[in-house]
Amino acid sequence: MAELLHKSQNAYSLLESGQSKIDAATIPDICRVFEITPNEFFNFESAEKDGPKQVDLVEIIRLLKAELDKKNELLKLSLTALSEVEKITEKNKSLISFLNITKNYLSVKDSC
Repeated sequence: MAELLHKSQNAYSLLESGQSKIDAATIPDICRVFEITPNEFFNFESAEKDGPKQVDLVEIIRLLKAELDKKNELLKLSLTALSEVEKITEKNKSLISFLNITKNYLSVKDSC
């Protein structure tokens, strides 16, 4: 099943055990494997004789927004970390420049 979903065995195991959530990119593969439509996957269509289930679009939008908010938060954290790395890099460049100037000054002074 992991291979059919283009996942590693570990990633599929986490999905199967409920420790990881299904991402949107995996849904078409799941539908293909089980020969169902995305509407059937999300229970938008029901095989019951009573007719289709009522779709709670507000709940679906809320869940999608929550997922997007999580990804945006991770992006913000990544950008903050990148900014800190850039600051450290600039400080190191300044320090290396200072050390080179000091080294040159001391070697000139020692030769006098």
